[in-house]
This record gives sequence, C-alpha cells and structure tokens, in this order.
Amino acid sequence: RGLCSAARRSANLTYLFESDWDLGDYERSKYILNFGSNIFEAHQGHVAGAQRIQRGRFENGAKLVTFDVRLSNTAGNSDEHFMPAPGTDGAVALAMAHTIVREKLYDQAFFDDWANCTVGELWEQIKSYTPTWAESVSTVPAKDIARIAREFAAAAPHATTLCNRGSSAHVNGYFNDRAIFLLNVLVGSVGKPGGLCWMYTGGYDKEYARPPKAAPKPKTPSLLADPPEFILANRWNTMRVGEIVYWYLKQDRARIDVYMSYNLDSPLTWPEMDVTKNVFLDEKKIGFHVCISPFYNETASFADIVLPWTTFMERWDVDARGAYNLVPYISMRRPMVEPLGEARDIRDFFPELARRIGGGMEKWFPKDRTTEDAMREFVSRVPYDASKYEDPLDFFAKVGAFEDPKKKPYIEPYLTPLSKKDLEGSQVDDKTGIITKDGRGIGILHRGRPVVGFKTPSRKLEVRSAFVEKVARNEDVSDLVALANSKGRNRPSNHKPYSYDVPAWPKWVPVAEHANLKDDELVMTSFKWNVHNHGRTANLKWCSEIVHSNPAWIHPETAARLGLATGDWVELTGYRSKDVDGKLPSLNLGTGETGTLRIPVVVTKGIHPRAIAISNSLGHFEYSRVARAERTAPVGGQSVGMDLATLHDDDWERNMWWEDRSGGDPKAWMRNTGNGWAQNHILPISPDYISGQQAFNDTVVRVRKLT
Repeated sequence: RGLCSAARRSANLTYLFESDWDLGDYERSKYILNFGSNIFEAHQGHVAGAQRIQRGRFENGAKLVTFDVRLSNTAGNSDEHFMPAPGTDGAVALAMAHTIVREKLYDQAFFDDWANCTVGELWEQIKSYTPTWAESVSTVPAKDIARIAREFAAAAPHATTLCNRGSSAHVNGYFNDRAIFLLNVLVGSVGKPGGLCWMYTGGYDKEYARPPKAAPKPKTPSLLADPPEFILANRWNTMRVGEIVYWYLKQDRARIDVYMSYNLDSPLTWPEMDVTKNVFLDEKKIGFHVCISPFYNETASFADIVLPWTTFMERWDVDARGAYNLVPYISMRRPMVEPLGEARDIRDFFPELARRIGGGMEKWFPKDRTTEDAMREFVSRVPYDASKYEDPLDFFAKVGAFEDPKKKPYIEPYLTPLSKKDLEGSQVDDKTGIITKDGRGIGILHRGRPVVGFKTPSRKLEVRSAFVEKVARNEDVSDLVALANSKGRNRPSNHKPYSYDVPAWPKWVPVAEHANLKDDELVMTSFKWNVHNHGRTANLKWCSEIVHSNPAWIHPETAARLGLATGDWVELTGYRSKDVDGKLPSLNLGTGETGTLRIPVVVTKGIHPRAIAISNSLGHFEYSRVARAERTAPVGGQSVGMDLATLHDDDWERNMWWEDRSGGDPKAWMRNTGNGWAQNHILPISPDYISGQQAFNDTVVRVRKLT
C-alpha cells in the first residue's frame, strides 16, 4: 500500500479502526468536497464511483468542488475547481474546520454523541488555522475557503469529502487526510445517507464467498514486509512499504534467495528506477528471480525465468471492489478464450510448483482440482434459481454478480442495538459508557440505549487518537486494542529503536523542502490518463495511439520566468527529500540528486505555478514495440527464439504514425511522437515515516532550459 494509498488508509483507520476505505454515498449526497481525487479518470472506485457522483449531481442536485494542483478531468468537470499549492490540502481543510467551529455550523448533537472530544477541546487545536492563514499557505483565497465550509455544513448530513493521492501522496499526506476526514465529523455526515460511509468488509460478501482452504501463513517475521521505521504501515492492516524493498536490498539490510514477482513492473513504476535495476542485476541481492507475467515487460527482462501468465481475457477471478451500494457483493471474471501457447492461470502455476517442490506444500493443492473447480467452490454458497441456472457458476456466467437483496446498506451501523444475548455477562463503565464483555469492547451506551458504536477504543470517532500517539512511542496499546475489538496491534520488538512524537490531533504539518523554492525550482507531481493505468496498458495499440506522449505541464507565469514555450525542452534534476532524511536517518537516503530527465514542456494554465506535472504510465524500454513506439519488430528481448520473418502486425506497421525518429536530438524531435518519458528516473524513494506512503507529488526539481 505504500505505493498506493497508505496515508489515506491510515488516516481513515485512526477515526474508524473498522475500515481503511471511505465510500461516499455520492448518489444521495448534496455536496461532494474533493481533495485531489481524479475519480472520473483514475481512481480505485472505478466506474461505480464516478457513475454515482454524476447521478448525485444530475439527479439529486449535488455540488462537486475539487481542490487539485492540476486541471484533471475531474477538476474540469466539477462545479468549482481550486488549485492549492502542492501538499497544502490539509491547511485548506483545517481552515474549513476552523470556520465551521467558529461560526457554530457544526452538528452539536452528533459531535457530542460520537466524537471522543469536546468541541472546545478541538477548538484549542485548530483556532490558529484561519482561512487567511490557509490562503498564505495554499494560495486558495480565504473568502472561498470560508464560503465552501459554510456550504458544506449547510448541506450536511448529505455531504461528504473525497480524497486520494492528490492529498495523500505527500510526506505530510497522513496529516492532510486526517484533517479532511475531520470535516465529516464536524457536520455529522459520517455514516449518514449522502454522507461519508464505509464497509465492514472490503466489498466481498463473506457470508457467501468461500475461498478454498489455503495453506497457513508464514510465521517468520519479515523485515521487508514490516520495516521497523514506519509507525502505522502494519498496525491495523497489512499495508507494507513497497518502495523501500529494493533500497533495503541495496543496503544489505535484507537478501532474497528466490524472488517471485507477479503483476509487477517495478523497474519502470517504482521510484528511482536505477536502484531497482541494479538490485535485479546483483545476484548477491536477489539469488534467483522468477517473473510471472503475460508479457515481456521490464521486470521480465531482468528475470532468470519467466512463467507466462494468462491475460485478463483468459483468466478466472472472483472480485469485489469498493461496495458503493454499501452492501457487500461478489462478482466474477470468466475467461473469454483459452490461454495461448504455454500461458497458464496463476492458480495453476502455484499448485504445480508446490507439488514439484514437495516438503508438505503439495497437500494444500489437490492434484485433480482445476482453477474452474476452485472458482466453483468459492461461490458454492451463493443462492441461485435452479430453474434458470445449473449451479452458482452458471449463474455468474449469465448474470455476472450477486448482491443479497435482503441485506440493508451499511448506514449508521454505530446505532445498531446490542441484543440481550450480546449483553449477557457484560459490564458498563460508569464514566465512559463503554460496554465490555470478557475484557473486550462490544458497544457503548448511547442516550441510555446499548448500541455497537464505532469499533474504536472509545467506541466513538477518534478525533484525538491516543492509539497513534502511544503506538508511535512504542507504548503498549493492548488495552486500546481490546476496547476496539476490531483491529489494531502493538509494534513488534524490532521496532523499539524507532520512536516518534506524533500528534494525536489533526494538525498542519508542512513539507519542509517546499518552503523558499528558488526561481528555477518547482514541485513535480504525477498523474494518470484515463486510457492508462500505472504501467500495464502502454502495449495496447488503441490506448497508446490516444496517449503515447507525456510532456511536462508548466504554468504560463512559470514559463515566462524561465523563458520557456510549448515544445521547448528542459532538463529536470530531482532531489531526495530533506523531510524524509530528517525523519528517517536510518534509511541513509540522503538529500542529494536522484538524476536528470530531459523532457519537452507544454505551457498550460491547468497547473499550479509552483508545480510541474508529468504523467506516469509511459517511457517503457521493454513491453513490446507498441509500448516502445517502434514500428518494426525488435531483435532481441522478447523476440529471442521467435521466427522474425513471421513476426509482423500489418495493422501496426501500416498505421503506426508516432514513432520518434529524432535519434534523441531535442531539436529534431516532432511534437506528439515517441513513447513518452518515465519520471521515475528522477523521482526519489520518499516514504512518509508514519504510514509508509510514497510521496509521489513532493519532489523538488531544478529546471534548466535546453532548447
């Protein structure tokens, strides 16, 4: 999760414990306050989330306000769009909270009932965060910050926030997202229809989904899976800090004898690409590398052996993403065609490997069980109409998904009453109203009624998180974990040397290196296109024809200062984070240069003057001639052993028009040609010390004009 959404998940968990993923009830909302999410183009919510936002807007009159450093498709389709300076979303949110409290716009009853502090205690923490102060930090006008805060509160409880990497992929991302969540607590929209909601499960209906019995998980602790420097990376869920794996290997803090990579293109998509490449090439770091991939991508090019995995059209899978209906469900992917050549489903690879290796592993993988059998077992408890379908698998083949019509949406779950059976043998704390049973929390008295409450130590929303404060200091939190009775755990003994003072309250924490930028320095941010994911779509001809070039976005004011025009080339020099090096000296990352990248620019008002934006997804040096924008078949790489005389794609060779024939000469380069540039050449390994979130949007770069 460190490379994806660790900061956002950690922030959510501090308030909820039960879930790390917020699901706005957008369809019934009246106000959607978006901080840095490009949900119409690139978001984990996919089409389901985007559809519901548009229904909420056009069928329910919801207003969508977006704060994003860049004019994304979501920002451009919003009712209002503001460009905060990079990494300052938290300042804007705290100023809104200040306005809501100062003007008494908060939901007094909800806050008194369900926040684990008083409004007065919170005010002492946020009273200095005025809109005027926030304007000086973020460049967003103070009058607009205050106005939007009032509108958001007026729409409550049918109001929700939405955030993603725009706010969270910073070294202060955890603090940004803690501040954003607070707005929902203040206006009383948490768990309400049209408000900020969540699910007790990731989406799967576990009552009906029954995965085949799996082998027990390994008990040996792994430094790579739970690095000791990061406070919250694994304290609730297993989130891992992927961006430091190759750095640990480089430093000899760990070694991998056999590395099995799957669904991975780290030499392109990980920060500091050269670190990843050099570790892959060093057999003292990785003894033997098995790559499982449908295609010869960058990872495969460094592997000792490649096992050909099936494509999405040849594959079985059971899936359930964020349940925006707030009801758990199950969906199924079925193969459209038989696998080509020797390609196999990953569920076939691992059982076969286990049987060949032996040593007891083979007993978990019956020899006569196929992947289809495993899928049939997985959904065997799903009800179906026997007059229409042969079995649950046939039901999914014809219908595609199952949602239990008897289950109600997960709305206001904290008001769920405790039954007489629940209360047998329980005790009530006279001071807090918390109800425990066998030493573990089960609920709280709410206005004299025993209800479940929030599954946190206080059984309320944890505005003040004693858990975070204590776990950061390596203090025992067993008592808090028992009261929450949902998630949470102590840090293990190897974390003891790494102790921090982390504020329990929402707080503004600036990004140190963003202060006092020099005239030739900008903050580099990243984004995705609607036709590409991070690194697995550039081999698709149609998608690559639409987007194959990714020049750097730069604001007209900045361009004028640097003497740049659209089509000019610049050299960007990246730097490692002073913040990260200061907080995590044991990583020995330093603060020096990460490298240089030569790239053309496009001048646009769709970017903040302090920022420079480069999309990811492009700049492949493997992954097919489509991804490399080469018209003719390559010799070497993935074509080794193939009959080159028959290796032709007439459609590609006839219609491919964007091949770069400049030979690397910027003066000879024609606009909109080539396969793009990989910003990860200069993006530093930069994890937030709290959650392990990679700070994709924080890198300070020096800009030098080339042409």
